Amino acid sequence: MRRCIPGRRLSLLSVDCFAYRTPHSRLFSTLPIPDTPEDSRIGPLREDGGRSVRVRKWNNRPLPIPPLLDPIVLSARERWEKHKPDPDPEKFTPFQQKLYQNPYAHLLATPVRACPVTFARIPSAFLITLHLKTNPHTSDPWVVPVNVTSSTSHHALPVRCLGYQSFFYWLTSKQSNWKRTLTIHTAEKLNSGAQLKKVVWREDMPALILFQLQKYIFRKLRWYFVQIQPTIVRCRSASSEDINDIDNVSCILYLRSMKSEADDLRARSHALVDKVASITRKGEKYLDPQAILHVRTQAKWWGGPLYPRLQHNLRFPPLYFPTAEWRGHRVSVYSLYDLLGEERMRELVAGTQYENADCVVMKADRKTVSAQMALMRLQTYVADPAP
Repeated sequence: MRRCIPGRRLSLLSVDCFAYRTPHSRLFSTLPIPDTPEDSRIGPLREDGGRSVRVRKWNNRPLPIPPLLDPIVLSARERWEKHKPDPDPEKFTPFQQKLYQNPYAHLLATPVRACPVTFARIPSAFLITLHLKTNPHTSDPWVVPVNVTSSTSHHALPVRCLGYQSFFYWLTSKQSNWKRTLTIHTAEKLNSGAQLKKVVWREDMPALILFQLQKYIFRKLRWYFVQIQPTIVRCRSASSEDINDIDNVSCILYLRSMKSEADDLRARSHALVDKVASITRKGEKYLDPQAILHVRTQAKWWGGPLYPRLQHNLRFPPLYFPTAEWRGHRVSVYSLYDLLGEERMRELVAGTQYENADCVVMKADRKTVSAQMALMRLQTYVADPAP
């Protein structure tokens, strides 16, 4: 920054210096400026290497334009930010049509989100979304599934947790467990620690989520059973001999219960495994000699005490999903009796041509994708560990 020197005066010639130019500078100052697009905010512009620059008088060096005001940059950004039209299914290739009719592809295509408790990053279709909603009677924030809330009444960003019923039973068992679902954004939105302490977790949260999923599936499937649609075909059973003659089989809807006495034995065995695991976890400090001697720094060669441990696949077995074989492929089998309950299942088929049927087949079609996605979410929520 230049500073004026006190006592120094500018001469008249220095003030009116632009009136006494040399012939060379006067020649360039009289050249006409070429036709350039002019913005009312920044003046005439011209393109220079994929960007816009401001044209100055007297052939001076052009000035660069910031990207926020550059029309070339703005037009290129609008081209990429503009919402692209939905693809036309009528113009799909055979492979694209098959992929578009696959519900598992749609489930895996959902955005990946992380569970704040287990830190598992999986597609959001397999997560349960929770929100904070004010109780109209007590004015306390309640944690409820997103299906119960509206888009304008939630108080914080959504929280997504693993969509397993057993996981929500574990969250409901202790306050310290479900408190882990409250993220930093949720705490900031509540604005005060006193308000955060008033957050209520419903004791019937697992049953509430199950009810919402069943209600959504009932509304989806009722339309297919009431309307005479070629996407639902009656069959005798889920065996390969009965379904191989049907084309485009996507899944099988079993209208009877698929449970047996073996399921009760499996539930009791898993309860026994959990009990043994809890006892082992409590006795680790007594079985570890270094923990008894209060050794603070363990040796590098120390790999832990030598005592029996449960195998990982027995402690956390994979979930069991019933399937059937159709023309060399595996298709899902959903028991509506077990998923929806006896009353809802009877209400679903009441007054339809499938009222006395034992098994029906749902064909692969873009109209049935949403229903199959909902069935897969409910099956994942109530799935039991494999035997």
